[in-house]
Amino acid sequence: MLKTMSRSLDAWLWRRKIWHPEIGPLLRNELLLTFFCLLCGGAVYTVAPWFFWFGVGSGFMTLTFLSLARFFLRTGPGEYNTAFLCAVLLRWGGRLIVFAALLYTAMIVCKAPVTAILGGSTAAAVTALATYALAARS
Repeated sequence: MLKTMSRSLDAWLWRRKIWHPEIGPLLRNELLLTFFCLLCGGAVYTVAPWFFWFGVGSGFMTLTFLSLARFFLRTGPGEYNTAFLCAVLLRWGGRLIVFAALLYTAMIVCKAPVTAILGGSTAAAVTALATYALAARS
């Protein structure tokens, strides 16, 4: 089942033009971590909501990596100029505003534990680094 999900996610990433040999597995593993945490956290939400919010934190980091990968992989090497830098800064600022609103909603409105969101974001970052290290080694 995990292999089928991995292939489906690889195909989904490929259709979105994310075919870099090291970035694709990184995003796939982050998506799998997020789906697993949200699925398990949703199943036990009434008993232990911390796991669900852990998955939400992982999802924040996964969305950040996914949007960065989509943006930078669309641009070929050597096409960096002032307009590109302006686009990067505008997208980064817009993404920051969206995530600030999402974090505010999660932590203030929904009373999500800060440690769960921070833990999920950290776990996603560690997963990304470990996947990248494994992909770069092979």
